[in-house]
Amino acid sequence: MTHVLLVARAVTHVGGQDTVRRLAVDVAEALDVPVSACFLDGAAPSLHAALDDAVAAGADEVLLVPTHLPPDRYLDTWIRRAHAHWATGHARPPRVSVTGPLADQPALVTAITHAVTGPRHPLAGSPGPFRSPAWSRLTPHRHHVLVCRGPRCTAYGANQVADHLTRRLGQHGLGDDDALVTPTGCLFPCNLGPLVVVHPDDIWYEHVDPELAGRIVDEHLRRGQPVDGQRPRSRP
Repeated sequence: MTHVLLVARAVTHVGGQDTVRRLAVDVAEALDVPVSACFLDGAAPSLHAALDDAVAAGADEVLLVPTHLPPDRYLDTWIRRAHAHWATGHARPPRVSVTGPLADQPALVTAITHAVTGPRHPLAGSPGPFRSPAWSRLTPHRHHVLVCRGPRCTAYGANQVADHLTRRLGQHGLGDDDALVTPTGCLFPCNLGPLVVVHPDDIWYEHVDPELAGRIVDEHLRRGQPVDGQRPRSRP
């Protein structure tokens, strides 16, 4: 059985993630094969999780479709690296292959032609929100929490860490004024991921799992005591 995975890069807004998921549903109906959406970084499910799901569903072949415009060398490179890392944990992984980028598909010209010759909607709106004074004020947060959502941290479980941090903050009634949580791209010491960094304390938490994420909220962000007495990052 062949499973198709549409692999996208980080999509920072939920609407964009839903678009990729809806595309997977439409492609599944057109091909009559299992098709799922996944993300290399920044969103769930990760490529690793989607490959695990395909294996659990009985796939003997998985076809990866890099879903990006224009072609993205970063995505192409990290798809291969992420798959190689995933395969090391499976004694008999299914056959996995990858398609060419969407931008190289002749049907893309047809799709753009339909858009150009199709319905048009005049643009209208006010420039006020673009220059709103609200976007000139620094937020009054006590802590700024950076959660790495790069490809390696995502493969190591950053999606679950981010979800657990957000839920635990909500359970304690802590909002942006207490802890402003910001997902980031790669923070560089990837082999130590998933990484969570708390500023202004300059505390870097390594190999964070959901349990440690909960302690970061309970002890550090709520009571101001870094987990296990951890000290700020040492300077060279």
